[in-house]
Amino acid sequence: MDLMLDTNIVIDHIDRREPFYEMSRKVCLLGVAEEAGAYISVNMLADIYYLLRKDYGSQAAQDMIEHNLSFLQLVGITPEDAQQALKARWNDFEDCLVARCAEKIKADYIVTRNVKDFHASAVEAVTPEELFRKLERQGIVYEEIDW
Repeated sequence: MDLMLDTNIVIDHIDRREPFYEMSRKVCLLGVAEEAGAYISVNMLADIYYLLRKDYGSQAAQDMIEHNLSFLQLVGITPEDAQQALKARWNDFEDCLVARCAEKIKADYIVTRNVKDFHASAVEAVTPEELFRKLERQGIVYEEIDW
């Protein structure tokens, strides 16, 4: 299974934003455990850095990204991707780029807290909760165990 993660999921995980942290962490653990391919676009790194830098400073933001996101695979944005996204005229250009990347990698889902932002996406957008409900219906249950 391949998952394209939206910026809000990654930030919720790294910054431990409540009440979203636990579910974003669970999604990210799929990538860490190599149960799913977890992807973000290259340009999302700049967005993530910018958001973290405001609260933590430049070096700390870079450290947080490096230490928390080593499990992620990066998807590049080509000039063609940008042109197609511009032609699509979505309300949020960045969301359209995320959807284009999801198509490129043939993602099973885009995981986001803002499903409505991806209504025009060819790849289905789901919340973390919806993702795990879908997996449970397939007989796949992810529960953490204490060591």
